[in-house]
Amino acid sequence: MKAVIQRVTKASVSVDGEIISSIGNGLCILIGIKRNDTVEDMKYM
Repeated sequence: MKAVIQRVTKASVSVDGEIISSIGNGLCILIGIKRNDTVEDMKYM
């Protein structure tokens, strides 16, 4: 499991060109999860 945390002035998520969520100032957190990750991995994050 990996996580990238970035401070942003604005960020958005789009699917097929349509924005489904957006924020102003805040944190953009990207999380990568693989099949072998456990609940303990999640709690550590």
